[in-house]
Amino acid sequence: MSKTLSRMILSFAILVFVWNCKSKETKEVPQTKDTENEVILEFTKAKEGFLSESLFQVAVSSVLPTESERIEEAKTIAEQKSLNLLKTYTIPNLTDKGRKELREISKEGKILDKNVSVGGRYFFLYQIQKTNLKRLVTKDLE
Repeated sequence: MSKTLSRMILSFAILVFVWNCKSKETKEVPQTKDTENEVILEFTKAKEGFLSESLFQVAVSSVLPTESERIEEAKTIAEQKSLNLLKTYTIPNLTDKGRKELREISKEGKILDKNVSVGGRYFFLYQIQKTNLKRLVTKDLE
């Protein structure tokens, strides 16, 4: 009886071991479209800062439901983001007049029409275009 019981326990242990070692079923996760990936990369890797002497750019996104809300939010965020980024190019001790002028410059930009949605998130590029903008920000502000 003890041999039979030992064999049953051993058989059961082997069965459990083999059952646990079998490969698990895998679900195939659908790949996102390459075009979506390219669009996401275009906006997440978009160059921010000065693109030229007269062009400055930042990238922002929104998840709001209506187009007008998204554009309004994107513009508000982009103005603040561009102001913060522009500050990094100015002299350290900017006067109140210089800060005010920089704030005004950050509000002169426009949202590009090339707005794209991926997975409910809408991406926007905000550009400020002004003659000699880089020189103005880096050297001419007081």
